[in-house]
Amino acid sequence: MSKHLPFASARSRVGAGAFLLVYCVALPLARGERVVPAIPPKGEQIRVIIDADAKNEIDDQWAIALAILSPERFKIEGFVAATYLSAGLQSVENSAKEIELILSKAGMSGKWPVKRGSHPMQYRDVPSESEGVDFIIKKALESTPDDPLWVVGLGAATNIASAYLKEPKIADRVRVFWHFRTRWPDKCWNFNVFGDTHAARAVFHSDLPFVLFDTGTYLYCPMKESEQYVRPHGELGKYLHDYRLTSNYFMGEEKGFFDLGDIAALVDPELASWEVVACPEVDWDLSYRFKGSQGKIQRCFEIDRDKTFALFYKKLKLLDQ
Repeated sequence: MSKHLPFASARSRVGAGAFLLVYCVALPLARGERVVPAIPPKGEQIRVIIDADAKNEIDDQWAIALAILSPERFKIEGFVAATYLSAGLQSVENSAKEIELILSKAGMSGKWPVKRGSHPMQYRDVPSESEGVDFIIKKALESTPDDPLWVVGLGAATNIASAYLKEPKIADRVRVFWHFRTRWPDKCWNFNVFGDTHAARAVFHSDLPFVLFDTGTYLYCPMKESEQYVRPHGELGKYLHDYRLTSNYFMGEEKGFFDLGDIAALVDPELASWEVVACPEVDWDLSYRFKGSQGKIQRCFEIDRDKTFALFYKKLKLLDQ
């Protein structure tokens, strides 16, 4: 039996004091400065677009599965397929097809639009055009500051940065929740950043209300646990587990399911630890520079590994009904 069962982990802890920060800042600091997003309380439904490089790895599939199995929390407006480095020009289409496959395995084909996103930005202030970018803008403009659209990013920030650059008016109508998992407080250093450094810097340097998901490396799932708690649950569960068999890396005992944490933290904010911090500038070498010029952001700096997977396994059981 895996030493990790039943859900026992040295990282299963959440700073209760830090959690209280989630709800403490919801209003603009001053005219022209960015709003610090408050994470809505557990059980309150939020409108989301999920922007995912779904074919790049294995964690996006699990994250998307958790999202579509949490209708009490998410009113999903649609998905945008994101670019990723390892597949070049095919990456967006690969991501779109993978999202569509996940929805099919869940018996939800066609339930939500799946839009193709953009290729990486070529210049820091020029948006990269796509139907996905236009979809984000459309849904954002249908929103209000009191009922904002949450854009949850699990890959490069190309699409949200391009949407903002193309239509800056969306800034007060969206909440950006992005998985960058950086080397805080030194460098903005992560695969998602490398996928489009112009876009990543644009998000930090904008007035977009921004949640930095900056943790999740330790969200691992041993194969025995995956086989026991994931594979038995419908075509989707079988797919999520069996896809691991395609790579020795995916089968690793400490293979991280990083993006699962983003969705879990939004489903149940009590799983995570949060803090309001100064937003740094990101220099050309991706070093953070804390100059006090970018306002403040919300940062998620830890998430409970065991409770995250317990939530996921509970949701997968819904597929048996």
